[in-house]
Amino acid sequence: MNPMKPAAGFDAPLASSQIDFSAWAAAGRRVIAQLITALIHESLLPDGMVSIQAEPRREAEIVVEVVPGSLRYRARAHHTLAYNRLLITEGSIRRVSNGEEEEADDPMRLLADILPRLPGTVETHARFAEEILQTWSNHAQALCFGAANCRLASLPYEEAESALTDGHRYHPCFKSRIGFSPQENLSYGPEFGNAVRPIWLAVHEDLAASRAIGTEESQDRGLLAGSIDESSRREFAAKLASAAGRPGAYHWLPVHPWQWERIIEPGTFQQRKAGLIVLLGESGRHYLAQQSIRTLSDISDRRAPSLKLSLSIRNTSTARTLARHTVLNAPVISAWLEGVASSDRFLTEAGAIFLLERMGSAVTLPRDADPLGRLAGALAAIWRDPVGRFLADGERAMPFSLLTHVGHDGRPAIADWFSRHGAEAWTSGLLRAAMRPVVHLLLAHGIAVESHQQNMILVHRDGWPTRVALKDFHDGVRFIPSKLRAPRPDLVPTPAEHARVNPNSYVEASDPEDVRDFMFDALFGVNLAELAWFLDHHFGFRERRFWLLAADILRNYLQENDSARAGVTAFRLLDPTVAVEDLARRRLETDALSGRRAPNPLAAFIRADEIRVPS
Repeated sequence: MNPMKPAAGFDAPLASSQIDFSAWAAAGRRVIAQLITALIHESLLPDGMVSIQAEPRREAEIVVEVVPGSLRYRARAHHTLAYNRLLITEGSIRRVSNGEEEEADDPMRLLADILPRLPGTVETHARFAEEILQTWSNHAQALCFGAANCRLASLPYEEAESALTDGHRYHPCFKSRIGFSPQENLSYGPEFGNAVRPIWLAVHEDLAASRAIGTEESQDRGLLAGSIDESSRREFAAKLASAAGRPGAYHWLPVHPWQWERIIEPGTFQQRKAGLIVLLGESGRHYLAQQSIRTLSDISDRRAPSLKLSLSIRNTSTARTLARHTVLNAPVISAWLEGVASSDRFLTEAGAIFLLERMGSAVTLPRDADPLGRLAGALAAIWRDPVGRFLADGERAMPFSLLTHVGHDGRPAIADWFSRHGAEAWTSGLLRAAMRPVVHLLLAHGIAVESHQQNMILVHRDGWPTRVALKDFHDGVRFIPSKLRAPRPDLVPTPAEHARVNPNSYVEASDPEDVRDFMFDALFGVNLAELAWFLDHHFGFRERRFWLLAADILRNYLQENDSARAGVTAFRLLDPTVAVEDLARRRLETDALSGRRAPNPLAAFIRADEIRVPS
């Protein structure tokens, strides 16, 4: 029986016990495949434990010898051309114990077998096991109750963002959502299509800080008005007027309903009692959760801002709160990028869209009011442009991650587009649209953007790629001040405590390779490497041809842009190796990691001496 069922719809009361066993098994097969892939690729298993028998066409047979002679796992795998990744084939993994062989579809059993052999401590092992278990459970829910629509490419952008069930194709903890119960995952997970209605608060200026583009005031009142229906605005204003002597001294903030119930309501009792925080209530607007869960699309008014809200859960290994300095820097970075883009002829002609973060608001309680720091970064919001506002007639937007989505019927979402426009023409169009603006920002301006899949949106006409929209700039930008062509933005400094806890979260850097790798790993390591393998696997469009096209597009771009050619040398774009992030290792080892070296997929197809640097 096919476990895939239609989407739950708005506010459907589903229990986790309804998940049937075939959905659990399907989810388990994927989690195990990504887990073994990560462990082998990141060299986390002991020497001698893994044997790889290479076969023609980059195929391989893998054996993981857990207990010599009595327990092993074997699987099929494929070596990708880019980064030489070894991808375990989902559904091919077998567990062989004392001569008895069975399919491996239980990630926790695999962990019980191998976790003692992995690096790390008792604490990191327990945390890793919890994230694997929750990923398995949450993905089983998505397969059972998530959107079964196999025509996601035809959906409006907001619905397509929400309905994607795939998640990160490399990360072993791709859907951990630590903090959500199974019922809360059904209520707030994007795959289930349930409406989310934020809770609005008014917070006194003694506790709140805000920045906005294009206004001298701390908050943009017009932007607030665009996020709340008129009836609710009147009701909120009346509540605030009756509760506070100076309503103008308060900042208005939306809060995710889970965050309000679990974190903010119990954590701000004294401030609400003192009138420093006033509960305004829910507005009449309905939102859909995007892939990131904490970002919400307004589906009552699709031209209204999206809301990025602090959420005290951990997902794909990262806490989803919003640090105060990043929230206040969001509109500053956005305005700066807008200035760079609007004055650049190449970016203007490419039609690149920058979804600006027009306002950020953050609340900080005094140390004695939050002695455990539980509310640090827990009450904050960012207002972001919606993509629909920028689309021309005939244009449609889709999440970049939908390019590698396979429907529940086994058919790739882009199959019709690939067939209609031709494999090579479509792939070339896609590479031109996705690569050039991101590469141009780095090479011509010294600005790296983290354009991994959920931060890039593809704009198309009847499936033909035309341009991209980029988003998530509050901490998704990196640069070296001395290498910028434009004046550096005036940013709130990163607090020392944040830098200690989050050593990889910063905007200003000093190493050109670090800035290059920030861009490279997201664009080439995630977006394009995954697409290259997907097109090869599903359509027979060879990876080698994909990267040859990418190299040709880069070569042609560089020949037309003198300033960009100089950037190739400055940022060492064509070095033989680049750094990639070890996503499993950082869950097991507590020390800060700088990443692992991997072959540069462009370096094999374009030589540095082909690019003449202007004197």
